[in-house]
Amino acid sequence: MAAHHRSVTLAALLLLAASAPAAAQGAPARGEIRGRVVTASNQAPINLATVVVSTPGTTAPVARTMAAADGAFQVGGLRPGRYRLRILAIGYAAKELPVTINASSGPVTVGNVTLTAVAVELQSLEVTGKRQDIQLAPDRSTYVVRDMPTTRGGTALDLLRNVPSVDVDIDNIVSLRGNSGVIVQINGRPSPMKPAQLGNFLAQLPAGIVDRIEVVPNPSAREDPTGTAGIINLVLKQDADAGTSGGFTVAGGTTGQVNLGANLGYQRGPLTLYGSYGFLRDRRPRSDAIFRQNLYADPITYLDETGARMQLPHAHTMTGSLNYDLSKHDELALDGLFSTRDQQDTYVLVYRNLNAARTLTGLSDRTTSGKGNESSLEGTLGYRHSFAAKGHKLSSELTFTRDQEGGPGSVVARTLALDGTPLGASALENQTAWERPREGSLKADYVRPLNQHLKLEAGYKGSLLRIHTTLNTEVFDQTDNAFRPDSSRIRDFTWRQLVNAGYAILDAQAGKVTLQGGVRVERATTRFHLNTIGATYENPYTSVFPSGLVAWNVDDAHQIKLSYSTRIRRPDDTDVLDPTPHYQDPLNLSVGNPHLKPEYIRAFELGLQRTSERMTIQLSPFYRHTIDAVRTIRSIDGAGVTTRTFANIAATDAFGADATVALTGGPLSGFVGASAFRQVSDASNVGPGLNARTFGWTARTNASYRFSKTFDAQAILSYRGPTTVEQGRNAGQTRVSLAARKKLMNDRLSLTLRIIDPFNTSLESNTTIDPRFTQVTDRRRKIRGLLLNVNWMFGKPKEESEPIDPTPP
Repeated sequence: MAAHHRSVTLAALLLLAASAPAAAQGAPARGEIRGRVVTASNQAPINLATVVVSTPGTTAPVARTMAAADGAFQVGGLRPGRYRLRILAIGYAAKELPVTINASSGPVTVGNVTLTAVAVELQSLEVTGKRQDIQLAPDRSTYVVRDMPTTRGGTALDLLRNVPSVDVDIDNIVSLRGNSGVIVQINGRPSPMKPAQLGNFLAQLPAGIVDRIEVVPNPSAREDPTGTAGIINLVLKQDADAGTSGGFTVAGGTTGQVNLGANLGYQRGPLTLYGSYGFLRDRRPRSDAIFRQNLYADPITYLDETGARMQLPHAHTMTGSLNYDLSKHDELALDGLFSTRDQQDTYVLVYRNLNAARTLTGLSDRTTSGKGNESSLEGTLGYRHSFAAKGHKLSSELTFTRDQEGGPGSVVARTLALDGTPLGASALENQTAWERPREGSLKADYVRPLNQHLKLEAGYKGSLLRIHTTLNTEVFDQTDNAFRPDSSRIRDFTWRQLVNAGYAILDAQAGKVTLQGGVRVERATTRFHLNTIGATYENPYTSVFPSGLVAWNVDDAHQIKLSYSTRIRRPDDTDVLDPTPHYQDPLNLSVGNPHLKPEYIRAFELGLQRTSERMTIQLSPFYRHTIDAVRTIRSIDGAGVTTRTFANIAATDAFGADATVALTGGPLSGFVGASAFRQVSDASNVGPGLNARTFGWTARTNASYRFSKTFDAQAILSYRGPTTVEQGRNAGQTRVSLAARKKLMNDRLSLTLRIIDPFNTSLESNTTIDPRFTQVTDRRRKIRGLLLNVNWMFGKPKEESEPIDPTPP
């Protein structure tokens, strides 16, 4: 019996020994590559760099990951063998490294992988190295815009129209997922300009000085919480390649647009300098039409109003940056932006009063003309210190902005006979309006890894915003033959907002799962003072903004994330707050509400992402619950004068989804995106009949085709579906833009031809429905035309296109 047991045991041992190699062969791979991506100029970390691992002689990736905020990366699950490591980052030349993993060795460390910044270029020339035009990170999506032919010679608003889920209306108001409560930042800093003023600034900011656009739909507690829809950050070009580099651009079109610009960069040792200048002249005609059915009288009457507006803007924009490495661990940065703009503006309105049979009963017109002047000045001084421990750093930033907008204007109003002949004397007015925002802020951010898997972030920001607005109106007195002040149309008020905020965030990494939780606490004090009557409205409040993120990297190609944030939309637009009647024209008034409360938004978002060698698919369902949402309310009186005012409604609930499919790496590249949302508004606290159930959707495609190394073309098509809103409905809208580009002189010179709005579809239409009136408003910008752009750059390094020997030394 003992012999039998010994034979069984021996057989088992032989079987285990025989199966050991096979088991080892089928065991999970444990090889790992570690490293850190930094800049070649100052060894600063490059976050969001893409790391692709493939085998020599093939293009299909074996593994893929993205560098963390401190530039560190690690790729695991690799079998023993030889690999090719490729590092890509926006604005930097790609780099390849051969790596060998041995069965007996531990993790392979490649150390600091240095990337060289590509030469900056004013008008979207091709950059050195292959890179991804779209990068989807857990908290944001980044879009490279420097290589979009359809934006050549255009403005920042043309760039935003190229980004999925972003829309720009005819008044240059930017929205995200149908929500205009988005915050637009420049280099990560919000502007104190109100939406209309900011839109005009972006309409005159040359596209060529913008490097990339970041969309953060659900920001963490680290970010400023303002904005109901999230953040859109325009990152301006600030990097320079080693030595001297730069470029020039000249563009002109049949629309009367002229765009000139230049940029120059210099980098040597610890010093990096960059500067750019852009000039824009344009011709922007617009036509308006309003048809109103007045139901307050019996029989009903009608108003047929048509308008023609011509704007002739001239803009000069300058940017500059200086970076100096004080030491290995200390960096000083100075950034500046200055823009000055003047605009001739003429607006002619014709009013036709109709009876119930739609027969003309009255005729009048109103001509407004003036010269607007705008300027923006922003300066930032930054300091950054990196401690000896990896990822341990402290940064601070002092920022100030000074803006102004306004100028003189005149109004001529006439009563006409039915045949158009003027009747009697004209009504004459002179107006001078100015708005001057001033803001200063100080912020500090501290990051410290607590261990290999846990990181702490904390910070403080204090800001003081002051806006002074004045409006003087003088009416011509026919009796005295002189202009006299109109006391009912004088505005003089000051609005001030002081905000102190602190935040703390914990980041944790548990295998393939990333966890983030944070909270931001703010104390805000606002003061709205009407100097004309001495009235003051104050509103101090404290807010708490929690945020959270859970991201699971299922494998190198799939990621699932869930995020939550609390946002706020402060009533800081002075036109929305000022209770003084503001005359758009005698039949259309706007009256602000100084008692408005801030909106609070609780937002959830689920992100599903799949990435392959050439394609990225992202699906993002979202839900937002808004308390005290600010809405526009319109009413009409017995004289036919429509008044627009603002109110806090009880709540709104919005839910929907974004879907984006991006294709890169081949002759055909671009993306197809769609967004759909439904919103339910509870406005029962304001009045009956104002509740609304809204469904809206948008679709957009941006496709580029490379016919050869020197010739490519691009087409953009977007459609926004009709949407039901409070008191009415917005019609659908279509936009089309085409472009072709030819590269010459080894890519240093390029010619781009753009076709703007070829089908003349730049029309916005909406219908207002109220028990006392219905109104259809149509507005059209006449922007159809051709634009030719010529761009030349110098200092561009040679492409790193030579094959790398995959065999390790």
